[in-house]
Amino acid sequence: MIDAVVAIIIQTVAASKIGFLLVPAYFLKKFWIVWVLSIAWAAFLRTLDFKVGFWWSLACSSILVVASWGWSLLTFFYWDDGPVLSQWMPAVASVVWVFLLFQIKQALVVRLPVAQWVKKTIEVIMVLFWIDLAFAAIVDYDFSSITLIGAALIGYYYFRLTATVYIRGGKRLQQFFGVDGKI
Repeated sequence: MIDAVVAIIIQTVAASKIGFLLVPAYFLKKFWIVWVLSIAWAAFLRTLDFKVGFWWSLACSSILVVASWGWSLLTFFYWDDGPVLSQWMPAVASVVWVFLLFQIKQALVVRLPVAQWVKKTIEVIMVLFWIDLAFAAIVDYDFSSITLIGAALIGYYYFRLTATVYIRGGKRLQQFFGVDGKI
């Protein structure tokens, strides 16, 4: 019931005068956009001399996408006069956005030489940006809010897991691949 109420409220807001706030999110919520931005983020890490981070970002994003698609195929695929995939769970683009935003926060925002309130403001803007994307997905794809909350949690915990592996194994990965640079 809560899901239906949230969906109705978001649909009403989208149809109102402030619905224009969702216009950029309609474009940015697409999977291929976030995938290209993930590749651009990895290239940016490479320019910052995070060579292991470059490969880590690309590999983890790819594993996340393949795992999300695989889970969806296992759980929501059925045959009804042809193959049918009823939904994507989790919302793959939303999960990748969460993963990308956490990477940006940890690699860039935390290291900015600015006041703490500026960092907190950037973090709040990033959260509001993701919420805008989630609202656009609810309006456009009729996702449930629980699906998007699940996508946020999966993206967060996947980031924490991969970040721990990266931090603990960064030196070994650097030696294994024979690259220099920051970890």
